[in-house]
Amino acid sequence: MKRESSWFQDSGKCFLLSVLINMGLLIFLLVVFRPYFETNDDMTIALFVNGAKGTHDPHLVYSSYVIGLVLAALYRISEGVPWYALLQYAVLFGAFTAILYGVMRRLKSVSAAGICTVVLYFFAYDGYIRLQYTKTAGIAAAAGIFLLLYAAEQERVSRKALFCGYLLACTGFMYRDQQFAAELALMSGIGVFLLLEPLQERNAAVFRLRLARCAGIFAGLAVLVAGLFAADRYSYRSQEWQDYLEYNKLRTELLDYGFPDYEANKEAYEELGIGRLAYRMYHGWNHMDSEKFTPEIMRELIALKQPRKFTPGLVKDFLAEVPGRLFTRECFLCFLLVFFFWILWGRHTGSAVAAALYEALLMGAVYLYLYYTNRYLYNRVDVGLWLAGILAVLWLYRQEARFVTPRAAAALLFSAVCLTQGMWRTSWRVYSADKISKKLSLRAVVEELRADTEHLYLVKAGTVSFSGSYDPFDRVPHGIAENILSLGGWPAMTPWYCETLASYEISNPLRDVVDNDRVYLLDQDIESTMKYIHKYYDASAEAEPVSEYPDYSVYQIVSGESR
Repeated sequence: MKRESSWFQDSGKCFLLSVLINMGLLIFLLVVFRPYFETNDDMTIALFVNGAKGTHDPHLVYSSYVIGLVLAALYRISEGVPWYALLQYAVLFGAFTAILYGVMRRLKSVSAAGICTVVLYFFAYDGYIRLQYTKTAGIAAAAGIFLLLYAAEQERVSRKALFCGYLLACTGFMYRDQQFAAELALMSGIGVFLLLEPLQERNAAVFRLRLARCAGIFAGLAVLVAGLFAADRYSYRSQEWQDYLEYNKLRTELLDYGFPDYEANKEAYEELGIGRLAYRMYHGWNHMDSEKFTPEIMRELIALKQPRKFTPGLVKDFLAEVPGRLFTRECFLCFLLVFFFWILWGRHTGSAVAAALYEALLMGAVYLYLYYTNRYLYNRVDVGLWLAGILAVLWLYRQEARFVTPRAAAALLFSAVCLTQGMWRTSWRVYSADKISKKLSLRAVVEELRADTEHLYLVKAGTVSFSGSYDPFDRVPHGIAENILSLGGWPAMTPWYCETLASYEISNPLRDVVDNDRVYLLDQDIESTMKYIHKYYDASAEAEPVSEYPDYSVYQIVSGESR
């Protein structure tokens, strides 16, 4: 045991082992699985900066302008390199290495390395294979805050730990500030233990030292985060971007958090000029009617929504629905495993138990809030939350405790691999032939549309998909999205979007598509679109097929009066 402990005292050996374990996990995962974007948001963000729209715009909207500047510079060097994915991989690798290094240095045992390797196996799959920027933000923020707390606990504060902690935490903030805030809250359970432990031992000097260090370290983090936030907001100071941010805020409230019920508010909808047909159109993410779905009308619709009240009934519904569904989450099952080991071999002092109870209550409060806002049980959010909870529990393990032998740790990891392959088998490379074929067929459509440089293609939701056409490591050709615009979604109404519409003499896509020989409509349900155009803009308009694809067709919309 002493030899084992002395080995983990060597920071260089710990760091090397952390790098090797993470490298092994990464290679294993990339050999077995094919990476993909978990949601279409990452590809949409990448299109802003990778040259697909003909520009390298650092305004990423949901991620920091600073990250946008870094990516823009990299893409200017070489557009053929998938910098967007590679940067996230670098952040994830650094975060996982930091977590394993911090746990081994604190617990000083092979057991710690074993259980942490199992933890990282679960989260590395979610990070590296199901790539998603919110998830990357959560993992980086959790790792960074863990390092900062580790530095605060040591007799002598490590400058390297501080620097890496600040770098990872700030990177997490830049990728997704809301996720960073949740991670910071959940990691406070470690801070509670750090302060309660010396109080329980009646060691006032250690308490004052830790309090001062935590206050200083996190005050520094607050200053850095505030500076990054201010720089990001400053980059959106133009009137065009301010108008977009206001529009997108209102759009988010309706499309992400729900429209007011149509049947219950039918008269109000009709007074606003929105019939059932229009409601279905906008609700289906085809909301780019700049006359019928304006910011003013969106405010009126938002005012119709019944505010969700925090009542005992809501808590009852939460308890009936959420806890049971958590058992479908691999990250939660991993948390249960770590918590089980803590029960058997963790610290059970008053301060440790209090910190564990605090963490459990805080996790419940976070999920209750997510349930209250109707944004709960999203995997991209859950991964970071449960990683923070796991790190808080790992902090409460007994140091140098041999709760898992090297052989048992290997057996545990092997069991985890065997059990999870059943859940993750749809991502195996050996099963990817059909996915690759579908992706190539979707990509062929995109490239064919781009080849027609004389026309702008307005595409309805559910037709052309860049995220379905390109994987994280695929090269996205320069300008591939210049003449393809969706009829909704969060990129709609950005300055580039409006400039592109204006270049084709369009101010309202659903109106100006009629009799515009430079514009085509790509639609999988042309009948509903034409009913909308007939009702609101041109009763004589007709859709003339231009070309057909398996699931949708390209149309030119012409007015009967112009024939």
